[in-house]
Amino acid sequence: MKAIEQPSLEQLAQRKAALQRKQRQRAREKARSHQAMVDHLESLKAERMNTQSLARRVTRSQCMLGEVSPGVDARTLEEALEVAREMARALNISDLRESESLYDFERRVFDAWVNYDKFVGRNDAAGGGGHGPHLNRVTGELSPGRGKDYWIECCGNFDECWKALPGAKEKIDLASLPRLRKLKRPEGSKPAPKAAPPPTPPSPIPQAQPEAINFSWIAPNAHRYLSGG
Repeated sequence: MKAIEQPSLEQLAQRKAALQRKQRQRAREKARSHQAMVDHLESLKAERMNTQSLARRVTRSQCMLGEVSPGVDARTLEEALEVAREMARALNISDLRESESLYDFERRVFDAWVNYDKFVGRNDAAGGGGHGPHLNRVTGELSPGRGKDYWIECCGNFDECWKALPGAKEKIDLASLPRLRKLKRPEGSKPAPKAAPPPTPPSPIPQAQPEAINFSWIAPNAHRYLSGG
C-alpha cells in the first residue's frame, strides 16, 4: 500500500491563500450583486417619485426654472428668455440688464431661485427646503419646490446642472425685448361678489276694523232673574 504524501507547509500556505482569494472574490461578487440590486430598486423608486411629482405638477401647472410647461424644457432662445424673465418677475428681481447674455441672466435668476426663502418651514415644501419654487406661468404664483440642497448638492449647482442653448452666451439687445404677457388673476384672489340686498317684504294688506267695541258686564246671579228663578 502506497503511503499518502503529506503536503508541505509551503503547499498548505498556498492552498490557504488560494482559498482566501476565492472567498474574497465571492464576497466582492456578492457585494456587487447586492449593490446592483439596491441601485436598481433606488432607480425604480426615484423614477416612480419623479413620475408622481410630474403628474402633480402638471395638474397644478407648476413649472421649474427653464420649463415652458411642467416637465418640458425651453427649446429655443426665445422660449428660454421668456421663462427666465417670468421667473425673475415672480422672484421680484430685475429684468435682463444691459450687455447681459441669456446665460448670464439665467445664472442670476438661478441664484435667486435656489435662495428664495419665502416657503422655508412650510409643511408642504417639497424636498424639505422650500427653495427653488415652482411657477404657475398663467397666474405668476409661486409654490414650494424641491429645495436648495437638491439643486446644489445633488445636481451640482448651476455650472453642472444647467444646459445652455446654442447662442445663449451672446449679448442681448434690450431694445428688442418684447413685453411680458399679462398675468391672469388667480381664482382665489378674485373679490367676493357683493351680497344682494334682501327683498323688501310687501306691505301688509289693510283689514277692515270695527268702528266701536262694546263691553258689557253681567252680574253672576243675573241668569236667575232672566229665567224667572
